[in-house]
Amino acid sequence: MKTTFVGHAAVLVETKGLRILSDPWWQGPCFGAQWWIYPKPSLEAVDAAPMDYIYISHGHADHLHLGTLRRFPKTTKVLVSDTLDLTPSLVRAGFEVIEVGQDEEIDLGNGVMCRIIPTYADDTLMVLSDGEEVSFNLNDALHASPRYIQDSIVARLKQLYPKVDCVFCGYGIASHFPNCYVIPGKDNAKSAIERQKHFNRQWARIVNEIDPKFGFPFAADVAFLEKDLFWANEPTHNGERPIAAYAEIYPQSKAEVIDIGPGFTIENGKVIEDVRFHDVRESDLRALFEREIEKVNKHQAVDADFIDYLREQIAERVEICRPYLIEYSGDYRFLVVIRGADSAIELCKKGRTLELSTRNLADLDRQSYDVILTTQSSYLRRTLSSDFGHETLFVGSGCIFEYTSREKAEQNLHRELLPVLNNRTAPPRSRFGDQPKLMYQLKQGVKKAIGRVDEDLYDLKRWTVFS
Repeated sequence: MKTTFVGHAAVLVETKGLRILSDPWWQGPCFGAQWWIYPKPSLEAVDAAPMDYIYISHGHADHLHLGTLRRFPKTTKVLVSDTLDLTPSLVRAGFEVIEVGQDEEIDLGNGVMCRIIPTYADDTLMVLSDGEEVSFNLNDALHASPRYIQDSIVARLKQLYPKVDCVFCGYGIASHFPNCYVIPGKDNAKSAIERQKHFNRQWARIVNEIDPKFGFPFAADVAFLEKDLFWANEPTHNGERPIAAYAEIYPQSKAEVIDIGPGFTIENGKVIEDVRFHDVRESDLRALFEREIEKVNKHQAVDADFIDYLREQIAERVEICRPYLIEYSGDYRFLVVIRGADSAIELCKKGRTLELSTRNLADLDRQSYDVILTTQSSYLRRTLSSDFGHETLFVGSGCIFEYTSREKAEQNLHRELLPVLNNRTAPPRSRFGDQPKLMYQLKQGVKKAIGRVDEDLYDLKRWTVFS
Protein backbone atom coordinates (compact mmCIF):
# COMPACT_ATOMS: atom_id res chain seq x y z
CA MET A 1 0.00 0.00 0.00
CA LYS A 2 1.37 3.38 -1.05
CA THR A 3 -0.07 6.47 0.61
CA THR A 4 0.60 10.09 -0.34
CA PHE A 5 -0.53 13.12 1.63
CA VAL A 6 -1.79 15.57 -0.99
CA GLY A 7 -2.84 18.40 1.34
CA HIS A 8 -5.45 19.37 3.95
CA ALA A 9 -7.81 16.33 4.05
CA ALA A 10 -6.76 14.85 0.69
CA VAL A 11 -4.91 11.54 0.95
CA LEU A 12 -4.18 9.27 -2.02
CA VAL A 13 -3.98 5.51 -1.42
CA GLU A 14 -2.63 3.29 -4.20
CA THR A 15 -2.87 -0.47 -3.83
CA LYS A 16 -3.60 -3.56 -5.94
CA GLY A 17 -3.92 -1.40 -9.04
CA LEU A 18 -6.51 0.95 -7.51
CA ARG A 19 -6.25 4.67 -6.71
CA ILE A 20 -8.49 6.02 -3.94
CA LEU A 21 -8.48 9.72 -3.04
CA SER A 22 -10.15 11.36 -0.04
CA ASP A 23 -11.79 14.80 0.26
CA PRO A 24 -10.04 16.71 -2.56
CA TRP A 25 -9.93 20.50 -2.16
CA TRP A 26 -7.48 22.83 -3.87
CA GLN A 27 -9.35 24.69 -6.63
CA GLY A 28 -9.98 28.05 -4.94
CA PRO A 29 -11.17 28.95 -1.42
CA CYS A 30 -14.10 27.54 0.53
CA PHE A 31 -16.66 28.93 2.98
CA GLY A 32 -16.96 31.94 0.73
CA ALA A 33 -13.51 33.48 0.61
CA GLN A 34 -12.58 32.63 4.20
CA TRP A 35 -10.47 29.47 3.98
CA TRP A 36 -7.53 29.12 1.63
CA ILE A 37 -5.59 25.88 1.47
CA TYR A 38 -2.11 26.22 2.94
CA PRO A 39 0.47 24.75 2.61
CA LYS A 40 -0.19 24.40 -1.09
CA PRO A 41 -1.10 20.80 -2.04
CA SER A 42 1.28 18.44 -3.78
CA LEU A 43 -0.59 17.32 -6.92
CA GLU A 44 2.09 15.33 -8.72
CA ALA A 45 0.76 11.95 -7.56
CA VAL A 46 -2.84 12.99 -8.24
CA ASP A 47 -2.05 14.04 -11.80
CA ALA A 48 -0.07 10.88 -12.56
CA ALA A 49 -3.17 8.77 -13.44
CA PRO A 50 -6.98 8.85 -13.14
CA MET A 51 -8.69 8.07 -9.86
CA ASP A 52 -10.81 4.97 -9.44
CA TYR A 53 -12.59 6.25 -6.35
CA ILE A 54 -13.03 9.46 -4.39
CA TYR A 55 -14.19 9.21 -0.77
CA ILE A 56 -16.19 12.16 0.60
CA SER A 57 -16.28 12.07 4.39
CA HIS A 58 -18.91 14.76 5.03
CA GLY A 59 -20.52 17.85 3.61
CA HIS A 60 -18.30 20.69 4.84
CA ALA A 61 -16.89 22.65 1.94
CA ASP A 62 -13.25 21.78 2.67
CA HIS A 63 -14.15 18.10 2.21
CA LEU A 64 -16.95 18.26 -0.34
CA HIS A 65 -15.54 20.93 -2.65
CA LEU A 66 -17.48 20.89 -5.89
CA GLY A 67 -15.08 23.28 -7.59
CA THR A 68 -12.29 20.74 -7.20
CA LEU A 69 -14.45 17.67 -7.85
CA ARG A 70 -15.50 19.04 -11.23
CA ARG A 71 -11.86 18.73 -12.34
CA PHE A 72 -12.10 14.92 -12.16
CA PRO A 73 -13.45 12.69 -14.97
CA LYS A 74 -17.05 11.66 -14.43
CA THR A 75 -15.91 8.04 -14.70
CA THR A 76 -14.56 8.40 -11.15
CA LYS A 77 -16.82 6.67 -8.62
CA VAL A 78 -17.59 8.58 -5.42
CA LEU A 79 -17.84 6.75 -2.09
CA VAL A 80 -20.13 8.15 0.63
CA SER A 81 -21.96 6.86 3.67
CA ASP A 82 -25.63 6.04 3.13
CA THR A 83 -26.34 7.98 6.36
CA LEU A 84 -25.45 11.31 4.72
CA ASP A 85 -27.56 13.32 2.30
CA LEU A 86 -24.71 13.94 -0.13
CA THR A 87 -25.74 11.82 -3.09
CA PRO A 88 -28.12 14.30 -4.81
CA SER A 89 -25.51 17.06 -5.12
CA LEU A 90 -22.86 14.60 -6.32
CA VAL A 91 -25.20 13.08 -8.90
CA ARG A 92 -26.07 16.57 -10.14
CA ALA A 93 -22.33 17.13 -10.57
CA GLY A 94 -22.29 14.10 -12.89
CA PHE A 95 -20.72 11.40 -10.72
CA GLU A 96 -21.71 7.81 -10.07
CA VAL A 97 -22.18 7.52 -6.32
CA ILE A 98 -21.68 4.37 -4.26
CA GLU A 99 -23.46 4.57 -0.92
CA VAL A 100 -21.87 2.36 1.74
CA GLY A 101 -23.98 1.07 4.63
CA GLN A 102 -22.82 1.69 8.19
CA ASP A 103 -22.37 -2.04 8.89
CA GLU A 104 -21.14 -2.88 5.42
CA GLU A 105 -17.70 -3.74 4.07
CA ILE A 106 -17.41 -3.52 0.29
CA ASP A 107 -14.83 -4.86 -2.15
CA LEU A 108 -13.51 -2.01 -4.31
CA GLY A 109 -11.77 -4.54 -6.54
CA ASN A 110 -8.77 -6.86 -6.38
CA GLY A 111 -9.48 -7.61 -2.73
CA VAL A 112 -9.24 -4.01 -1.54
CA MET A 113 -11.88 -3.71 1.18
CA CYS A 114 -13.54 -0.49 2.33
CA ARG A 115 -15.66 0.48 5.33
CA ILE A 116 -17.28 3.87 5.88
CA ILE A 117 -18.40 4.31 9.47
CA PRO A 118 -20.68 7.16 10.65
CA THR A 119 -19.44 8.93 13.74
CA TYR A 120 -20.91 12.21 15.00
CA ALA A 121 -22.63 15.31 13.61
CA ASP A 122 -22.97 13.97 10.04
CA ASP A 123 -19.34 12.90 9.75
CA THR A 124 -17.76 9.58 8.82
CA LEU A 125 -14.43 7.80 8.71
CA MET A 126 -13.03 5.35 6.16
CA VAL A 127 -10.99 2.19 6.60
CA LEU A 128 -9.07 0.64 3.71
CA SER A 129 -7.47 -2.80 3.90
CA ASP A 130 -5.75 -4.78 1.16
CA GLY A 131 -4.90 -8.00 2.98
CA GLU A 132 -1.47 -6.71 3.94
CA GLU A 133 -2.02 -3.28 5.50
CA VAL A 134 -4.84 -1.36 7.18
CA SER A 135 -5.24 2.41 6.91
CA PHE A 136 -7.66 4.63 8.88
CA ASN A 137 -8.80 7.99 7.49
CA LEU A 138 -10.46 9.73 10.45
CA ASN A 139 -10.47 13.29 8.98
CA ASP A 140 -12.64 15.47 11.31
CA ALA A 141 -14.67 12.55 12.58
CA LEU A 142 -13.35 11.98 16.10
CA HIS A 143 -11.10 14.68 17.58
CA ALA A 144 -13.98 17.17 18.05
CA SER A 145 -16.61 14.63 19.10
CA PRO A 146 -17.67 13.90 22.70
CA ARG A 147 -15.54 11.49 24.70
CA TYR A 148 -18.17 8.74 24.72
CA ILE A 149 -18.35 8.85 20.91
CA GLN A 150 -14.58 8.60 20.65
CA ASP A 151 -14.46 5.64 23.03
CA SER A 152 -17.30 3.82 21.27
CA ILE A 153 -15.87 4.24 17.76
CA VAL A 154 -12.30 3.40 18.78
CA ALA A 155 -13.50 0.26 20.58
CA ARG A 156 -15.35 -0.87 17.45
CA LEU A 157 -12.34 -0.14 15.22
CA LYS A 158 -9.99 -2.09 17.50
CA GLN A 159 -12.38 -5.03 17.49
CA LEU A 160 -12.58 -5.03 13.69
CA TYR A 161 -8.90 -4.23 13.10
CA PRO A 162 -6.59 -5.35 15.94
CA LYS A 163 -3.55 -4.39 13.85
CA VAL A 164 -3.40 -0.97 12.17
CA ASP A 165 -0.64 0.43 10.02
CA CYS A 166 -1.54 4.08 9.37
CA VAL A 167 -3.92 6.51 11.07
CA PHE A 168 -4.65 9.89 9.52
CA CYS A 169 -6.51 11.97 12.11
CA GLY A 170 -7.64 15.59 12.05
CA TYR A 171 -6.48 17.92 14.81
CA GLY A 172 -8.69 20.98 14.61
CA ILE A 173 -6.86 24.15 13.61
CA ALA A 174 -9.71 25.09 11.27
CA SER A 175 -12.14 26.55 13.80
CA HIS A 176 -13.93 29.88 14.02
CA PHE A 177 -13.89 29.61 17.79
CA PRO A 178 -12.50 31.47 19.72
CA ASN A 179 -10.64 33.34 16.95
CA CYS A 180 -13.69 35.22 15.66
CA TYR A 181 -14.51 36.78 19.05
CA VAL A 182 -13.26 40.22 20.09
CA ILE A 183 -13.41 40.75 23.86
CA PRO A 184 -11.87 43.51 26.00
CA GLY A 185 -8.64 42.19 27.49
CA LYS A 186 -8.53 39.02 25.38
CA ASP A 187 -5.09 37.72 24.42
CA ASN A 188 -5.77 36.51 20.91
CA ALA A 189 -2.68 34.37 20.43
CA LYS A 190 -2.85 32.67 23.84
CA SER A 191 -6.56 31.97 23.38
CA ALA A 192 -5.94 30.35 20.01
CA ILE A 193 -3.10 28.24 21.41
CA GLU A 194 -5.14 27.17 24.45
CA ARG A 195 -7.94 26.01 22.20
CA GLN A 196 -5.56 24.18 19.88
CA LYS A 197 -3.90 22.37 22.78
CA HIS A 198 -7.23 20.74 23.57
CA PHE A 199 -7.53 19.28 20.08
CA ASN A 200 -3.89 18.25 20.03
CA ARG A 201 -4.53 16.17 23.13
CA GLN A 202 -7.65 14.67 21.61
CA TRP A 203 -5.56 13.71 18.58
CA ALA A 204 -2.88 12.20 20.81
CA ARG A 205 -5.38 10.19 22.87
CA ILE A 206 -7.16 8.76 19.81
CA VAL A 207 -3.91 7.74 18.11
CA ASN A 208 -2.57 6.20 21.32
CA GLU A 209 -5.78 4.19 21.85
CA ILE A 210 -5.70 2.83 18.29
CA ASP A 211 -1.96 2.10 18.62
CA PRO A 212 -0.95 2.09 14.94
CA LYS A 213 2.50 1.78 13.45
CA PHE A 214 2.22 5.36 12.16
CA GLY A 215 0.09 8.32 13.21
CA PHE A 216 -0.29 11.43 11.06
CA PRO A 217 -2.04 14.76 11.88
CA PHE A 218 -3.85 16.25 8.89
CA ALA A 219 -7.13 17.85 7.73
CA ALA A 220 -6.63 21.13 9.56
CA ASP A 221 -4.19 23.45 7.83
CA VAL A 222 -5.82 26.51 6.24
CA ALA A 223 -4.94 30.17 5.89
CA PHE A 224 -7.18 33.09 6.87
CA LEU A 225 -6.71 36.10 4.58
CA GLU A 226 -9.39 38.43 5.99
CA LYS A 227 -7.63 41.26 7.84
CA ASP A 228 -9.50 40.75 11.13
CA LEU A 229 -8.40 37.10 11.28
CA PHE A 230 -4.97 37.20 9.65
CA TRP A 231 -3.34 37.28 13.10
CA ALA A 232 -4.63 33.74 13.77
CA ASN A 233 -2.48 32.01 11.16
CA GLU A 234 0.77 31.88 13.14
CA PRO A 235 -0.40 30.99 16.70
CA THR A 236 -2.93 28.35 15.64
CA HIS A 237 -0.35 26.50 13.56
CA ASN A 238 2.85 27.15 15.47
CA GLY A 239 1.81 27.42 19.13
CA GLU A 240 1.89 23.68 19.78
CA ARG A 241 1.95 20.76 17.35
CA PRO A 242 -0.01 17.53 17.97
CA ILE A 243 3.08 15.35 17.80
CA ALA A 244 4.64 17.44 20.60
CA ALA A 245 1.58 16.78 22.75
CA TYR A 246 1.83 13.07 21.90
CA ALA A 247 5.48 12.88 22.91
CA GLU A 248 4.73 14.65 26.18
CA ILE A 249 1.74 12.51 27.17
CA TYR A 250 2.78 9.11 25.78
CA PRO A 251 6.58 8.98 25.92
CA GLN A 252 6.59 5.15 26.00
CA SER A 253 4.44 4.72 22.88
CA LYS A 254 5.90 2.64 20.08
CA ALA A 255 3.82 4.38 17.40
CA GLU A 256 5.79 6.63 15.09
CA VAL A 257 3.98 9.96 14.80
CA ILE A 258 5.09 12.25 12.00
CA ASP A 259 4.09 15.87 11.35
CA ILE A 260 3.60 15.49 7.61
CA GLY A 261 3.57 18.05 4.82
CA PRO A 262 2.06 17.85 1.31
CA GLY A 263 3.99 15.29 -0.75
CA PHE A 264 4.81 13.00 2.18
CA THR A 265 4.67 9.40 0.95
CA ILE A 266 4.83 6.07 2.75
CA GLU A 267 4.93 2.72 0.96
CA ASN A 268 4.80 -0.74 2.52
CA GLY A 269 5.63 0.68 5.94
CA LYS A 270 8.61 2.75 4.77
CA VAL A 271 8.73 6.51 4.30
CA ILE A 272 9.89 7.20 0.74
CA GLU A 273 9.18 10.97 0.58
CA ASP A 274 9.82 12.56 3.97
CA VAL A 275 8.11 15.95 3.67
CA ARG A 276 7.39 17.60 7.02
CA PHE A 277 5.20 20.42 8.30
CA HIS A 278 6.98 23.76 8.61
CA ASP A 279 6.01 26.75 10.71
CA VAL A 280 3.61 29.22 9.16
CA ARG A 281 5.03 32.71 8.69
CA GLU A 282 3.02 35.86 8.01
CA SER A 283 5.59 37.05 5.48
CA ASP A 284 5.23 33.80 3.47
CA LEU A 285 1.46 34.10 3.41
CA ARG A 286 1.57 37.73 2.30
CA ALA A 287 3.94 36.88 -0.53
CA LEU A 288 2.03 33.78 -1.68
CA PHE A 289 -1.48 35.25 -1.45
CA GLU A 290 -0.75 38.89 -2.32
CA ARG A 291 -3.53 39.24 -4.92
CA GLU A 292 -5.99 37.11 -2.97
CA ILE A 293 -5.52 39.19 0.20
CA GLU A 294 -6.28 42.35 -1.74
CA LYS A 295 -9.46 40.85 -3.22
CA VAL A 296 -10.69 39.33 0.05
CA ASN A 297 -10.41 42.65 1.88
CA LYS A 298 -12.05 44.81 -0.79
CA HIS A 299 -15.76 45.17 -0.02
CA GLN A 300 -18.30 46.55 -2.47
CA ALA A 301 -20.83 49.14 -1.36
CA VAL A 302 -24.12 47.70 -0.11
CA ASP A 303 -27.17 49.90 -0.68
CA ALA A 304 -29.96 50.66 1.79
CA ASP A 305 -32.52 48.55 -0.10
CA PHE A 306 -30.46 45.40 0.43
CA ILE A 307 -30.04 46.18 4.14
CA ASP A 308 -33.82 46.52 4.35
CA TYR A 309 -34.18 43.14 2.65
CA LEU A 310 -31.83 41.52 5.18
CA ARG A 311 -33.67 43.20 8.05
CA GLU A 312 -36.98 41.80 6.80
CA GLN A 313 -35.46 38.34 6.58
CA ILE A 314 -34.14 38.58 10.14
CA ALA A 315 -37.51 39.95 11.31
CA GLU A 316 -39.19 36.79 10.01
CA ARG A 317 -36.73 34.65 12.00
CA VAL A 318 -37.27 36.75 15.13
CA GLU A 319 -41.02 36.07 14.95
CA ILE A 320 -40.45 32.36 14.36
CA CYS A 321 -37.99 32.19 17.28
CA ARG A 322 -39.98 34.44 19.63
CA PRO A 323 -41.10 31.62 22.02
CA TYR A 324 -37.45 30.64 22.45
CA LEU A 325 -36.02 34.15 22.63
CA ILE A 326 -38.32 35.37 25.40
CA GLU A 327 -37.24 32.45 27.60
CA TYR A 328 -34.06 34.42 28.20
CA SER A 329 -34.66 36.49 31.33
CA GLY A 330 -32.24 39.33 30.58
CA ASP A 331 -32.18 42.24 28.15
CA TYR A 332 -29.70 42.91 25.35
CA ARG A 333 -28.79 45.15 22.42
CA PHE A 334 -27.29 43.52 19.34
CA LEU A 335 -26.01 45.20 16.18
CA VAL A 336 -25.48 43.45 12.84
CA VAL A 337 -22.98 45.35 10.70
CA ILE A 338 -22.60 44.60 6.98
CA ARG A 339 -19.24 45.43 5.43
CA GLY A 340 -19.61 48.17 2.82
CA ALA A 341 -22.96 49.44 4.16
CA ASP A 342 -23.76 52.81 5.77
CA SER A 343 -26.53 51.37 7.94
CA ALA A 344 -26.78 48.43 10.33
CA ILE A 345 -29.51 46.21 11.78
CA GLU A 346 -30.33 46.57 15.47
CA LEU A 347 -32.03 43.88 17.58
CA CYS A 348 -33.06 44.87 21.10
CA LYS A 349 -34.75 42.83 23.82
CA LYS A 350 -36.38 44.46 26.83
CA GLY A 351 -38.40 42.13 28.97
CA ARG A 352 -40.60 40.17 26.56
CA THR A 353 -40.40 42.86 23.86
CA LEU A 354 -38.21 42.32 20.80
CA GLU A 355 -37.57 45.23 18.44
CA LEU A 356 -35.73 45.21 15.14
CA SER A 357 -34.72 48.37 13.29
CA THR A 358 -32.29 49.81 10.75
CA ARG A 359 -29.83 52.39 12.09
CA ASN A 360 -27.33 54.75 10.48
CA LEU A 361 -23.83 53.67 11.45
CA ALA A 362 -22.52 57.23 11.72
CA ASP A 363 -25.05 58.01 14.46
CA LEU A 364 -24.36 54.99 16.67
CA ASP A 365 -22.41 54.61 19.89
CA ARG A 366 -20.88 51.13 19.50
CA GLN A 367 -20.24 50.92 23.23
CA SER A 368 -23.99 50.98 23.86
CA TYR A 369 -24.34 47.49 22.32
CA ASP A 370 -23.62 44.19 24.04
CA VAL A 371 -22.56 42.33 20.91
CA ILE A 372 -21.73 43.60 17.42
CA LEU A 373 -21.72 41.04 14.62
CA THR A 374 -19.80 42.05 11.48
CA THR A 375 -20.09 40.05 8.26
CA GLN A 376 -20.54 40.33 4.49
CA SER A 377 -23.91 40.78 2.83
CA SER A 378 -23.49 37.65 0.68
CA TYR A 379 -22.65 35.51 3.70
CA LEU A 380 -25.65 36.76 5.67
CA ARG A 381 -27.99 36.27 2.72
CA ARG A 382 -26.70 32.70 2.30
CA THR A 383 -27.13 32.07 6.01
CA LEU A 384 -30.75 33.19 5.93
CA SER A 385 -31.74 31.51 2.67
CA SER A 386 -30.03 28.09 2.49
CA ASP A 387 -30.11 25.05 4.75
CA PHE A 388 -26.38 25.00 5.47
CA GLY A 389 -25.60 28.65 4.82
CA HIS A 390 -24.89 29.30 8.50
CA GLU A 391 -21.78 27.13 8.19
CA THR A 392 -20.10 29.97 6.29
CA LEU A 393 -20.35 32.06 9.45
CA PHE A 394 -20.03 29.55 12.26
CA VAL A 395 -17.72 26.93 10.76
CA GLY A 396 -15.95 28.96 8.11
CA SER A 397 -15.07 32.05 10.17
CA GLY A 398 -17.21 34.37 8.05
CA CYS A 399 -18.02 36.85 10.80
CA ILE A 400 -16.64 38.68 13.82
CA PHE A 401 -18.43 38.86 17.18
CA GLU A 402 -17.33 41.95 19.07
CA TYR A 403 -18.21 42.20 22.77
CA THR A 404 -18.12 45.51 24.57
CA SER A 405 -17.70 43.91 28.01
CA ARG A 406 -15.92 40.84 29.32
CA GLU A 407 -18.88 40.04 31.60
CA LYS A 408 -21.28 39.65 28.69
CA ALA A 409 -18.74 37.48 26.86
CA GLU A 410 -18.43 35.14 29.83
CA GLN A 411 -22.22 34.74 29.69
CA ASN A 412 -21.94 33.74 26.00
CA LEU A 413 -24.61 36.32 25.20
CA HIS A 414 -24.01 36.00 21.46
CA ARG A 415 -25.84 32.68 21.61
CA GLU A 416 -29.09 34.62 21.86
CA LEU A 417 -28.42 36.01 18.38
CA LEU A 418 -27.57 32.71 16.69
CA PRO A 419 -31.12 31.27 16.40
CA VAL A 420 -32.28 34.14 14.18
CA LEU A 421 -29.29 33.79 11.84
CA ASN A 422 -30.59 30.61 10.27
CA ASN A 423 -32.85 29.43 7.50
CA ARG A 424 -35.68 28.07 9.64
CA THR A 425 -39.43 27.60 9.60
CA ALA A 426 -39.88 26.51 13.23
CA PRO A 427 -38.55 27.82 16.55
CA PRO A 428 -35.70 26.07 18.34
CA ARG A 429 -36.63 23.56 20.99
CA SER A 430 -37.12 25.14 24.42
CA ARG A 431 -33.83 25.66 26.23
CA PHE A 432 -35.46 23.93 29.23
CA GLY A 433 -36.50 20.85 27.29
CA ASP A 434 -39.97 19.49 28.07
CA GLN A 435 -39.89 20.49 31.74
CA PRO A 436 -40.45 23.67 33.78
CA LYS A 437 -37.53 26.10 34.06
CA LEU A 438 -37.00 25.48 37.79
CA MET A 439 -36.86 21.70 37.31
CA TYR A 440 -34.35 22.12 34.48
CA GLN A 441 -32.13 24.39 36.59
CA LEU A 442 -32.29 21.96 39.51
CA LYS A 443 -31.23 19.02 37.35
CA GLN A 444 -28.38 21.01 35.81
CA GLY A 445 -27.18 22.00 39.27
CA VAL A 446 -27.13 18.37 40.38
CA LYS A 447 -25.26 17.27 37.22
CA LYS A 448 -22.67 20.01 37.72
CA ALA A 449 -22.21 19.06 41.38
CA ILE A 450 -21.47 15.41 40.53
CA GLY A 451 -19.33 16.23 37.49
CA ARG A 452 -21.71 14.87 34.83
CA VAL A 453 -21.83 17.98 32.62
CA ASP A 454 -20.03 17.61 29.28
CA GLU A 455 -17.32 20.16 28.54
CA ASP A 456 -18.67 23.03 26.46
CA LEU A 457 -16.31 23.38 23.51
CA TYR A 458 -17.80 26.79 22.65
CA ASP A 459 -17.80 28.45 26.08
CA LEU A 460 -16.01 31.79 25.91
CA LYS A 461 -15.30 31.81 29.65
CA ARG A 462 -13.55 28.45 29.40
CA TRP A 463 -11.47 29.09 26.29
CA THR A 464 -10.59 32.78 26.36
CA VAL A 465 -7.22 33.76 27.85
CA PHE A 466 -7.14 37.33 29.18
CA SER A 467 -4.00 39.40 29.42
